[in-house]
Amino acid sequence: MIEFLKKDRWSSYIVGASIGILAWFVFLTAHTIGTTVSFQKLSGILAAFFNQKAVVNSKYFMQYFEKPLIGWNQMFVIFIFFGSLVASKLSKSKRVEYVPVIWEKNYGSSKLKRNVFAFIGGTILLFGARLAQGCTSGHAISGGLQLSINSWIFMMFVFASAIPTALIMYKKS
Repeated sequence: MIEFLKKDRWSSYIVGASIGILAWFVFLTAHTIGTTVSFQKLSGILAAFFNQKAVVNSKYFMQYFEKPLIGWNQMFVIFIFFGSLVASKLSKSKRVEYVPVIWEKNYGSSKLKRNVFAFIGGTILLFGARLAQGCTSGHAISGGLQLSINSWIFMMFVFASAIPTALIMYKKS
């Protein structure tokens, strides 16, 4: 079994089934899979460090500050990080500065440019997840498995916007 964990790439079928099993466990414990609430709590904690009164008087921030402060979602995000770290160490993956051919064709090989685009894209993604009141893991996995109409509509819009965006961004390739 440990040899399977050491592979560089895992079967998408096994990973998908594992996510399904995780979802069953999560649903049985009355939770949902998602990560954006963790970022909401973290931003509220950081904002309170500078101006606690503004956070306490904010209906937006306070809706996410139930007890305990570090809950299921925060632990999920922490374990995503550590799980990735363990998987990387088990597979003995080496960090390689790799510029995907499709990116280099369209935008060149500048590391700074890739990092700036990644930061801007991540910021837009996080803003969109907050606007939609959930991220793709929350909507697609938790909501999709529960046949939530909102989640299915969300995922339709994800694909309806992502496909044309990719075609525009990578038009040279």
